[in-house]
Amino acid sequence: MSLKFIVSNEIELIPLAKRISRFISKDQIIFFEGDAGSGKTTFIRYILSEISKLEKKTFLFQGSPTYQREHIYYFNKFNVIHFDFYQVQSNKIDLDEYFNDNCIFIEWPLKNLIKRYQHEALSINISAVDQKRYIEIKSIDKKWLHKIK
Repeated sequence: MSLKFIVSNEIELIPLAKRISRFISKDQIIFFEGDAGSGKTTFIRYILSEISKLEKKTFLFQGSPTYQREHIYYFNKFNVIHFDFYQVQSNKIDLDEYFNDNCIFIEWPLKNLIKRYQHEALSINISAVDQKRYIEIKSIDKKWLHKIK
């Protein structure tokens, strides 16, 4: 089961980001997949912005962590660690130590991470066709989709 959305511009990401942000909490993992330039980092920025609004906390987006590998956003109830594994060659990364009081966002998730966390993860795939973005949200854990729906 999956949910599918089509957006024509960035502003149309806001309602979807708002829906997702309401259900994000610590010990969760979200994979962001799609080609380069499809809008993964932009969508993450909108989700983080919505979390900051819910928590009435100031927010400064640090951009894509392509070269730093991770950025941490500190919120009141939990933190979000934003990873980008685009340039990572090794497939032997373990995230267990990061889950404590954190939610994890991963752009370009590695195959071993998808395999290990697929049963609890939310997967967001974004594809760009012409000027539109096609967003597919799926999870083996159906509670994610029922909440977002």
